[in-house]
Amino acid sequence: MYKRFISSIQSIKPFADNKNLEIEREDRLMERVLSSTFFPDWLDKLKPTYYDLDLKYEGGESSNEAMDRVVSVVENIIESNATHTVIVAHGGIISLLLHYYDQSFGFEQWKGLSNPDVYELNISDQAVSYIRLWDNGSK
Repeated sequence: MYKRFISSIQSIKPFADNKNLEIEREDRLMERVLSSTFFPDWLDKLKPTYYDLDLKYEGGESSNEAMDRVVSVVENIIESNATHTVIVAHGGIISLLLHYYDQSFGFEQWKGLSNPDVYELNISDQAVSYIRLWDNGSK
């Protein structure tokens, strides 16, 4: 059985419409493809990619490759001198972005993400920090 996945654009569109914000599509924020091969045990295949960031399955993308994509988006945003930017993506790519700035954010933290989930990432010349803003009622 296949699930219907909602794109991150569909997820943010009602908010953007309400706030009269323009949505800019960025292909570098696409979710990582783990493999072109179907893995019934995909979760068991995904876990080691958080420990060996260069691990790559046939037709897929390593964690490092996916992380480089999303970090390049953030670097472009920093270079643009934008004061506030909303990045909307699926959990796998967001977890790799957070891992880039905090190596302790890994597989278990990815599993702990809710759908949706919201993090605020603050980057300055002095430090990088992030906080989870979403309260999914699990407390």
